[in-house]
Amino acid sequence: MFRFTIAFCSVALCTHTFATTDTIIERYTVTSERAFYDDTLERIFPQYRYHQANIVTPNHINDILLQSPSVNLNGQGGQLQNINIRGFSRWRVQSLLDGVPVISDRRAGSSVGFVPPSLIESVSVVPGATSTYLGSGAIGGAVNLHFGDFIEPHVRLSLSDNQHMQEYSYADALGSMDWHVSHRHGANGEDANGRELFDGFEQTSFFLRHRSEDSAVEEAWALYSDNRDIGKSSSDFPNDRITIYPQNKHFLGKLRFSLSGDDQGNNDIDVGVKGSVWWHHNTLDTNTLRPEQRINESNSEALDFGASIGSKALVGHWLTNWQLQMNSREGVITDEREFSLPSESLAYDIRTLDASELNLAGVLDASRTFESISIAGGGRVDWQQQSHLSNDVTNTNVSAFAGVSYAISSRFSASVYLSSAFRNPSLTERFFNGETPRGTVLGDTTLATEKATNVQATLYFSDDAFTGSIELFHQRINDYIERKNVVDSTGEDTDTLQYQNLDSATIEGVTYQLAWRPSQSPWGAQIAGAWTQGEDDDDVPVADIPAHNQRLTVSYDKQQWRWFGSVIYRASKRDVADGERPLDSVTTLDMGITLALSPRLTVNTSIQNVSNQLFYASTDDRAAFAQGRRIQLGATLLL
Repeated sequence: MFRFTIAFCSVALCTHTFATTDTIIERYTVTSERAFYDDTLERIFPQYRYHQANIVTPNHINDILLQSPSVNLNGQGGQLQNINIRGFSRWRVQSLLDGVPVISDRRAGSSVGFVPPSLIESVSVVPGATSTYLGSGAIGGAVNLHFGDFIEPHVRLSLSDNQHMQEYSYADALGSMDWHVSHRHGANGEDANGRELFDGFEQTSFFLRHRSEDSAVEEAWALYSDNRDIGKSSSDFPNDRITIYPQNKHFLGKLRFSLSGDDQGNNDIDVGVKGSVWWHHNTLDTNTLRPEQRINESNSEALDFGASIGSKALVGHWLTNWQLQMNSREGVITDEREFSLPSESLAYDIRTLDASELNLAGVLDASRTFESISIAGGGRVDWQQQSHLSNDVTNTNVSAFAGVSYAISSRFSASVYLSSAFRNPSLTERFFNGETPRGTVLGDTTLATEKATNVQATLYFSDDAFTGSIELFHQRINDYIERKNVVDSTGEDTDTLQYQNLDSATIEGVTYQLAWRPSQSPWGAQIAGAWTQGEDDDDVPVADIPAHNQRLTVSYDKQQWRWFGSVIYRASKRDVADGERPLDSVTTLDMGITLALSPRLTVNTSIQNVSNQLFYASTDDRAAFAQGRRIQLGATLLL
């Protein structure tokens, strides 16, 4: 049983949104649409938002997400590196861009690295099982990337010494339209010992948005991102395996509409119908060279699209939400070729995946406040059909949640959140049979759906100087799916992996966050951390469990300039699963400063990994070392 040693007892959160920035200035009369479930969950469950401005010059969206103690890096490095939330990763975490699901058929799961960090103002993190609202992909939690409410016209330049990274961006606005153009380029970086990392990339993106106050269509946006020559930072490079992604293209967008309704004279609650339509077309090419052996190439593409419609209303004293959702995946295709070396003759050319998927779901929730007690509950009915050639697999799942929050005093409140969740096997886990950078991988059409139950207890606190929270969580997953080595007739492991159901696994731990900001002081500080453990029924560690970690950030804001310093401690980790390596403890330091030279010109500089520590970015046994010291310079000119 996991035992906790907690050094902080008086931490909590009274505002149900934890944000590490102090002031958010509204610059436009139309504000971003909140997720429809926020009104319900914020009564019982903390909603966390982290702002880009806190870290000066992020090189990757993951840099913004790592401000959350629940988020860690997972898998191998580079622009396509994915994240981990409380020990859940790959297809168990749902990534969204303004509510649009980002789905990938990579075995490592989806990555949001195709989004330029300069386009994102903040990110929200919802840890824990959230299948009721977000479906199969959110059994372990979700992250949502938020555009700024208003794109202020500007030109921006950013440079970095490690990786020789450059970013040029331009943004402008005209009436109800705004747009953002960005070009980013990075060569291969170096670790702390000066060894080359295969993490170069080139990225060009264009974002366009239209917003209206007097139309049924409130907002429409589109993002095109062209990513080229993306290196996979791996310990296999360069002797054993070199993997590069020559092309990774994304074209996605969303249209949000509202049909006004009668507020029923109660608290201005709009009972009109709101909805959205979204799409995401993506392609990914992969080339893997095994020196003196063979070259494997794959080309993947998919079109994901969906729609939702719903409304809210007061039923008696209960605030209710309902929503109908449709998500579909069409043309999910992977083609593979192998060339023998040194002749480069074609060994085979086959299609390893040709599948589609349709999801239909209905969601209903209700919440109410009784003086010092707030309660909420909801449920989801989900139907899915996956198809591969003539093989159809159908699943029907039900998930639900219930929670209660109690205001102990004007400063303290506590809550308990219970939820069930599910995750249908992905198209890749069911139907894929082919070669990957990690070796041959086989799917299994008989895989069972993962089922989970989640319990979370939270204590909140807030006064004039402090806000914070501490959360204890316990999640049990039945029919947990993992890739396992296939053994040959002699009992020896082969280079072939196959997806299999384990009996069950348990993941549990504690996270905390504490922020100090006196009202009349330019100084501020935040401290956060997490302890996580995961095992199957045989007490064998499961994959993707992160090492315990703590982060302390101190900042100083005064008039034209802001300074911050962050100390990040990651404990050693010895209990690892198949395909993982033990980690040593490491402490790193990041620093940054922003200075407004004039009302229109702002410059900044930051240093990551100041003491040039050598450490692996994750427990993946093929992960390379993280980048060494990195110095960044940036300038923004308002137009």
